[in-house]
Formats: sequence, C-alpha cells, structure tokens
Amino acid sequence: MHDSFRTELGRLLVISLVILLFGLLSDVWWLPILLGLGGYIIWQLTQLYQMEEWLHGVSRNEKHLRGIWRYMASRMRRISHRGRQRKKRLSRLLHRFYDTLEAMPDAAVVLKDDLRVQWFNAAAIQLLGLDVDARRKEKRIHALVEHPAFQDWVEEGAVDSPLEMPSPADPSRLLHLRMVSFGDRQSLLLAHDVTELKRVEAVRRDFIADVSHELRTPLTVVVGYMEMLSEEELPDDIHQALLSSRRQAQRMQSIVADLLMLSRLEMNADQPDDAEIVNVPDLLAGLVEDARRLSGEAGHSLQLHLDESLGLLGNENQLGSAFGNLIFNAVRHTPAGTPIDIFWSREGSGACLVVADRGPGIQAEHLQRLTERFYRVDKSRSRERGGTGLGLSIVRHVLRRHEAKIEITSVPSEGSRFICLFPGHRLVKLSF
Repeated sequence: MHDSFRTELGRLLVISLVILLFGLLSDVWWLPILLGLGGYIIWQLTQLYQMEEWLHGVSRNEKHLRGIWRYMASRMRRISHRGRQRKKRLSRLLHRFYDTLEAMPDAAVVLKDDLRVQWFNAAAIQLLGLDVDARRKEKRIHALVEHPAFQDWVEEGAVDSPLEMPSPADPSRLLHLRMVSFGDRQSLLLAHDVTELKRVEAVRRDFIADVSHELRTPLTVVVGYMEMLSEEELPDDIHQALLSSRRQAQRMQSIVADLLMLSRLEMNADQPDDAEIVNVPDLLAGLVEDARRLSGEAGHSLQLHLDESLGLLGNENQLGSAFGNLIFNAVRHTPAGTPIDIFWSREGSGACLVVADRGPGIQAEHLQRLTERFYRVDKSRSRERGGTGLGLSIVRHVLRRHEAKIEITSVPSEGSRFICLFPGHRLVKLSF
C-alpha cells in the first residue's frame, strides 16, 4: 500500500472520529454525518474536477491537486513521459529499418496480414514495377504484380518457397523472390536480380559441356592406342607405365562422361522428360549384377528387397545412372565383404529406393555437401577407387528431374543409408 493511499485512509479515519465525537456529545447524529461526509465528498469531487482539467490539458499545474490525486497525476505524467520516450525510440528504429531497406539493391516490400502493401523501397519500383502511389493506396500485392506465376505463388502460400520469374518492369531480367514472415502477422517480400548469376552459370555449363565434348574424342584415341600398345611385347617398366597411363586415361574418360551427363541434365532442367514406364525391379537387378562384378574378389554381399509390382514413370537411362551411382558407391567405399541392402518399396503415397550399407559411415559435417560436384569425404581413397566426385551430383539432378529428392543418413562405424523418395503420381503398377 502506497503512502498517499495510507494518508487518504487516515484523513477518512479522522473525519469519522470527529463525526463520532460530535454525535456522542450532541446526541444528534445526522448533522455531523451530513457535514463530515458531505464535506469530504465535496472535497473529493473538487479534486476529481481539477484532475479532469489536468487530464484534458486545461490546467498544467499539479499543485491544485492534493493527496492521492496529486500522486496519481505525478505517476501518470511519468508514465506518459516514458511512453513518449519509448515511442521516439521505436520511431527511430522504424526509420532505421526503412533506411536500411531503402539502401538495399534488392526489392523489399512490407506487407500487412492481408497482403496489402504497407511500404516498399526504390528498388521495388525498378525491379517489380510498383507505382509510387501504391504506398498511399495500400493495394494488395496481387493487383500490383500482374504475373501468372506470381499470382499462383502468393495464393499457394509463398512463405518458405522461393520463386523465379521475369521482372514485370523489364522482362529481360530474372528475379528470385522470397516471402518472409515477421512482426505481428506481417510479411517481407524480397526480390533479388539473378540475371547476371544465371548468365554466368550458363557460360559455365556451356564451357564444361564444350570442353568435355572436345576431350572425349582425343581421350578415346589415346585409350585405344594404349590398349593396343599394352598388348605388345615391351619391357616390363614400359608395360607398367602404359597400364598406369591407360587407367588414368580411362578415369579421365569417366569424368568427361559424367560431366557431359551433368551438362545435359542442367541444360534441360526446365524441360519435361519424355516419360516412359520404367521396370525398376529389372533395372535394379541388372545394376546389382554389375555391382557384384565390380566388387570381384572383395565379395560384397548385395541383397535385393523388391516390390516386383512397382514401376516408375521416367527416363530409364537417367534413373539407371542415378541408381547405379548409389549402388556402385556403396561397393567402392565400403570394406570387402560388407553387406549392402537395396530396398525398393512403397513409402506413404509414393515410393522409395534405399541403398543401405554397414560400412565405416560418414561424419555428420560432410552429409550436407555430399551432392556437390567433386566433393569427396576422403580425397585420396576416392581417387584410388576410381571415383570422379560427380556421382551424387548426378543423382541429385536426376531425382530433381523426376520430382524426387534424396536423403542421406549415416552413423560413423555403423553404416550409411541413401534414400530416394518419389512422389505418388510417378508410380506405375507393373503387369505380369
């Protein structure tokens, strides 16, 4: 209980004692009660009136107030002062936030919970073609960016799913859009110009494809001559040198072949495949036989667990390359005699391929980068076993073209699992 309230209770107690005393002395109770309580109520009403005048700003002086009323006015003034200071700080932060967005080269649009435009920076005018008056009119973003892909993207829930589309202001520029939720049901639309990045990527793809194509013919000639010379009667040191050179040339051929496949997959990434019915059980059975020959004396134990009725709509050559890379990698990167299990079965509404081994496993820090081209966990061992570092990158691209994804789990010293998940509309029931 605050001192001012105790003082007010004391004042009321004194008035009550005075009323009691006069009542006992005069034996007339109504008069002291009327005078005492009436006077107290009139005084409180006067203080209330002055408090109202102070609240409305008619009187700025608190000295006319007494007791708890002065305390309340003082507290309210301090609270109001803190509120004004907090409002100023928030206003400065808000202006700093907008100044930061204004300085960004990317388009930034602040949206309300109903996707009405609240604010946008100058880059949004250049990249998204927004009108300056749209800030004042607070129109919905659908009405300002009239592009079918953008309309569908927003209606389907744009958060956490990026979109690439031509710029409405300049169709020659390509934009990468993201929607981020923040604050009280607000959203921030960001648009980044990726035109130059896509051009550099196209140049890189073309360069790799051209170089790989140009290397393929001379490498074939070199390997052919080395195979011919290795069959001749030559001194042992020269014969060993030819065999080593042929192995390296053949490894180079494998790299070139993988680079060419990657280039084809990347160049046609946006074009739909001519889908055919792929008999996945037969495809896997053939790949397992090839893997057993690859294992040779190492004697890996490969076991197939198949749903014989389950096929896929897709490109058989590409799927064969992806599945083969997973199975052959399990053979190459596990010790001799390691059990390897291949599962092909339904998974929910779709299907999954699992290649599981009980090899040395992979450290957690490598898992996110395994599908990058030329990335190797152990570079020296991979080269010794003939790996190109492109296999899992090919797997990722093939699966993406088939609307599938890859998941990799591994426990060191226990083994690894490579899981390919396919959507339900790609499944086909095979007839026998």
